[in-house]
Amino acid sequence: MKNIKIYTIISVLLISSGLFTACETDFENLNNPTEDVVLGTKEGLFALATGIRQYYSVIALRQVIEAPGITTRELGVTNTFLNINELAKGGAELPGESGGITNPWVNLMRAKGMAESLIDGANSVELSGGTRSGLLAYGNLFKAMCLGSLIQMFEQAPINNSADGAAQFSDRTTVLASCISLLEEANDVLTSTPMSDEFKSTVLWSEMNLQKTVNAFLSRYYLLAGNYTESINAANAVLNNSDTTNSMWVYDANNQNPIWNRTVNSADLNPQTNFGLLGAYVPEAGDGRVDFYLGADAGFANLDAGGQALSEMLGFFGTSTSSIPIYLHGEMLLNKAEAYARQTQLSNAVIQLNLVRQKNDDPLSVNANLPAWTGDETNQNDILEEIYKNRCIELFLTGMRFEDSKRFHPNFAVPSAANTTNERNRNFYPYPTIERENNPNTPADPSI
Repeated sequence: MKNIKIYTIISVLLISSGLFTACETDFENLNNPTEDVVLGTKEGLFALATGIRQYYSVIALRQVIEAPGITTRELGVTNTFLNINELAKGGAELPGESGGITNPWVNLMRAKGMAESLIDGANSVELSGGTRSGLLAYGNLFKAMCLGSLIQMFEQAPINNSADGAAQFSDRTTVLASCISLLEEANDVLTSTPMSDEFKSTVLWSEMNLQKTVNAFLSRYYLLAGNYTESINAANAVLNNSDTTNSMWVYDANNQNPIWNRTVNSADLNPQTNFGLLGAYVPEAGDGRVDFYLGADAGFANLDAGGQALSEMLGFFGTSTSSIPIYLHGEMLLNKAEAYARQTQLSNAVIQLNLVRQKNDDPLSVNANLPAWTGDETNQNDILEEIYKNRCIELFLTGMRFEDSKRFHPNFAVPSAANTTNERNRNFYPYPTIERENNPNTPADPSI
């Protein structure tokens, strides 16, 4: 992974120095550079940018995918570890002290803190205009991704980390607005001052188009916020970009695919057969996405965790070095389909839906190869249900199903008792005990 080895030492120093905690020490180690010194240089900011990428893609991304994946039946539990079994049961049996929710919170807050430090440094260190714009857009993107994932799992989240540990929480509407603002600012700085060759060669990698990625997440968060026209426009900015680069998290022997590590390489988790979908949502016969993502039968989940049929893991998670998409081409089409449907532009929604169903030339080979939809094209609810089904299949293990389930089925009655078969077993997670014990601003837990 380009530049990671070069900057690992500095990145480790930044993390271990307490950059992301409120911990203070009473002594100074004269042999190590301080946080202020490292973040006060261009080289230090480049190191931090590289460290964010490594930390997010290997550590935080696992949490973005794993916890929601268990909660919404994408993943079946094959180990007796308490954390993942608590997630599988959900309801009131998911306590605040569970590592299943503590790990996502801590890791995403840490990655967000790294992005905040990068943004602060880019605004204070003397840099060329194009290097500053690149670092700002990059930092804004990572902060928005972290905030977006937090607010999909938790009812409220802190927009900014606090050195004293007492960060203020904001509600969903405010957090989504912050995500959008960060990404709009990223777009603006990249447009007004194109990123420098120095930034691109030092921080970015060949499988990363920063502008397309910013627009992809803008499309996502506009959709979640109900800004449908803006979501369509941002998706078009991705789909119509002449650069065919697919933005990917890339892995090697030292930085392994984190979902492969939790499934193929362990006895902890496996994908559920048919993506964990039941009834009308089971994939149609011949849907090519089944064979893309899922392999042969792989036994059953633990009985206490549901006992569901499992399959071997394939797709973007089949090997230790398989690349994982940062966003999928199909998500942009489905974002447009949903945005049109919610504005009752039903014929446009069906056009986009069929582009997904009939897709046979996906840039990453996620091809359904299905015929056009034959449902009632005048029924908004039927169209939305077909969009939801395709999102569940197309966006398998992207961390989106938890959010999608709540958005498409907001009135779904989630039981308070443990449940291993429902579409989802929580609406939001309780706040981690570690946050509640250290932050007096932690809100009351949601009921379920």
